[in-house]
Amino acid sequence: MATFGKKRAGGEQAPRFGKRPAATTSAGVFGNPAHPKGDLSPEARAFLEAERSMRNQAAPAAPSSIPMPSYASPKSGQTQSKSAGKPVFGRRVVARIFDELFVLITVGIIFMPSLTSAISALASSDVGSPEEARANIEILKFGAVCFLAQALYGILLESSGMQATIGKLMFGAVVTDTNGQKPTLGAVIMRNTLGRLVVNMIPFGGGYAVGLFRGDRRCLHDLIGNTMVRARAPQAESSYSQVFA
Repeated sequence: MATFGKKRAGGEQAPRFGKRPAATTSAGVFGNPAHPKGDLSPEARAFLEAERSMRNQAAPAAPSSIPMPSYASPKSGQTQSKSAGKPVFGRRVVARIFDELFVLITVGIIFMPSLTSAISALASSDVGSPEEARANIEILKFGAVCFLAQALYGILLESSGMQATIGKLMFGAVVTDTNGQKPTLGAVIMRNTLGRLVVNMIPFGGGYAVGLFRGDRRCLHDLIGNTMVRARAPQAESSYSQVFA
């Protein structure tokens, strides 16, 4: 009979309390063999598979899967200029009338003697006479000078830091590109030369009326020059003393 803590008669030590014989080994937590040959029972395999699947599901997400905020700076031309607001139409029409009268009166004062004689010759000369032809040429010269003066006037002021003619400054409008930024010199030139020529050739102001039916209020010369007229933002308004200093 085996006694507690003593050896058997044959020299073999009796199993101690709480210890297993050396012939058998305990099963590991994660699949260590419970049998000397390493075979597992179907119940043990099912238990281990369930444990592994539960651990994989409870594992935290990898750091690379966490979305990181983007600190990239916005590209130029994608943000609206601080000096420009929403597109406008009514105030630009009033500003244009003022600008045309301003240039017309200025050029008319310079060409007043020749223009007066040409008008008198048209009124007194016969139809088809040389005097009538010369008078028509003088009037055509006056119209060409007015167009060139208007173009130069618009190019110089709209391409400057003000981005506006005197009329637009007075009525709170500014010329921009389609993104609200300052237009390029080439765009301003196209707007005030080819654009103005085409829009003035359309009868009954049809080229200007296009802006009434567009959400961006762009007229035909704006489409040609790829420009836009917007309201000048309040924080960017300058006093007349600053503009003409």
